Amino acid sequence: MHDASLFSSQPILTAAEMRACDTHTMTMGGVPSQVLMERAARAVAQYLLDRVDLFPAGPVVVLCGSGNNGGDGLAAARFLASGAMKGTREVRVIYVGRCNEAGEPDEARMSVECARQYRLAQAAGMKIETSASLADALHGATAVVDAIFGIGLDRPIAGAMAEVLQMIIASGLPVLAVDIPSGVNADTGLVMGLALPARATVTMQALKAGLLLYPGADLCGEIAVAEIGVTLAAAEPRLHMADEALLRRVLEPRTRRSHKGTYGRVLLLCGSVGMSGAAVLCARAALRSGAGLVEVLTPEENRVVLQAAVPEAIVSAYAASPLIGQSDAERHAALRETVRRAVANADAVVAGCGLGRSDTSRAALDMLLSALPQNREIPLVLDADALNLLAEDGALWAKVPPERTQTVITPHPAEMVRLFNQLSVDRPGQACGCGRSVSEILAHLLDCAAEYAQKRGVTVVLKDAHTVVASPDGACRICTAGNAGMATGGSGDALAGIMGALLSQVRMRLGGTVSMAEAVGAAVYLHAAAGDIAAERLGECGLLPSDLIDTLPLVTQNFSNSCTRVEWMGD
Repeated sequence: MHDASLFSSQPILTAAEMRACDTHTMTMGGVPSQVLMERAARAVAQYLLDRVDLFPAGPVVVLCGSGNNGGDGLAAARFLASGAMKGTREVRVIYVGRCNEAGEPDEARMSVECARQYRLAQAAGMKIETSASLADALHGATAVVDAIFGIGLDRPIAGAMAEVLQMIIASGLPVLAVDIPSGVNADTGLVMGLALPARATVTMQALKAGLLLYPGADLCGEIAVAEIGVTLAAAEPRLHMADEALLRRVLEPRTRRSHKGTYGRVLLLCGSVGMSGAAVLCARAALRSGAGLVEVLTPEENRVVLQAAVPEAIVSAYAASPLIGQSDAERHAALRETVRRAVANADAVVAGCGLGRSDTSRAALDMLLSALPQNREIPLVLDADALNLLAEDGALWAKVPPERTQTVITPHPAEMVRLFNQLSVDRPGQACGCGRSVSEILAHLLDCAAEYAQKRGVTVVLKDAHTVVASPDGACRICTAGNAGMATGGSGDALAGIMGALLSQVRMRLGGTVSMAEAVGAAVYLHAAAGDIAAERLGECGLLPSDLIDTLPLVTQNFSNSCTRVEWMGD
């Protein structure tokens, strides 16, 4: 059992939000800026000393800029050299900010706190060198601390500073970044001309979006969040983690006196002739994620496969082509009645996995959308071919109006491009400003998901190595769990089934104690966490979606325990 109130997923801040929190802590909390800086510096120094597996013992080069990030570096260097920490290192400090006419660091061009730390370092007898000494300092060093820019970088790195970074990269030395690797935009994860890859990053108090969005996520190495006493009360971040804390809050413990109806009936419009596997994976994932009942609406040709592969599922089959003596009109009438009955009994609907793009598939999707009740909302997940059919036919979108607040779409970047292109035709003047190509979608993952969610009025799950969830109100989630072994056909089908199962289980709380973005983010995390367990057991190469599905109960095995216990007492 667990108390859901104890679990809250972590906020992810922009650079401006982090600065606002720093200011709030200093002005309202009465914590001097020097105290915060020295706490940050101690965290960096201790991490370097503790992680000899990443940063071997030996001399360290600390690169310091002229801002507060440089101040962190100067203080960390002083702690490392003084023996004030649990250990010590030989340190050479290289100041890479602007110098005065004498070729010495120019205090006038430093931030107030950086200048303070510069003076403290000098008073402690430390020699502060300039970039002219960098090549010599790197010779014989075992590690580099990157305290050049931090989260304050707002322009591309070029010229002499780019040469400094290239020299560090060429040295091959492991880099410990302070807050974020120099050259990575703290808000977007984009590389500002050139970036210095880190083996690890110590970031202060809260995660930054640029650490988790690509390509920045590939450049920060291991991430450690250092608690330095900054209160986050001043921030109202739009971005949070999709993590175990979220899943625990969304997926409440099971009630002892419950039945299959308690956990919802999920309808899957999945599969087509020759594509039964997608329906099998989606159905198995939904059942393994806790759905009470799963009904699969699929062509008659898939019935035997589904009944053999997923005996727990209900199979409702329809004719994909006219039967002998049956007209198209009669077949469509039978299909419409089958769809109507299935939707009427559903608590959540998933459409699209392996559905195909035939005329029959299009008709089935059209009928399903038309059959959705007007007097109650049923959570609806549109995946794979359902998205492709919607991208081809703007008229279908009219049956998914923005006022349907419980609709979620799950595109990968190529599908997102097609959806944006269709939106530009359907709603001229509302096209996404970030472009139409897959590369543009990947470069602006969070913004694209958020913009499309707002314009269509749907919750968007934009799939990537770090999947983003965006809702129409601007709230977003990012999931950093998962691994490359999940890059296999069928993984998306499993995710759609998981999503349908969680939405059916929390359907009574949607729009109340649980938002769509939270429920969907929890499903994304459950999928990714199961993939990580499967990879630990089997490795990433050759990992199958069915392996992931089999490990789903292991993610949630400690979430609920409704067994009746009887204890006999006495002699």
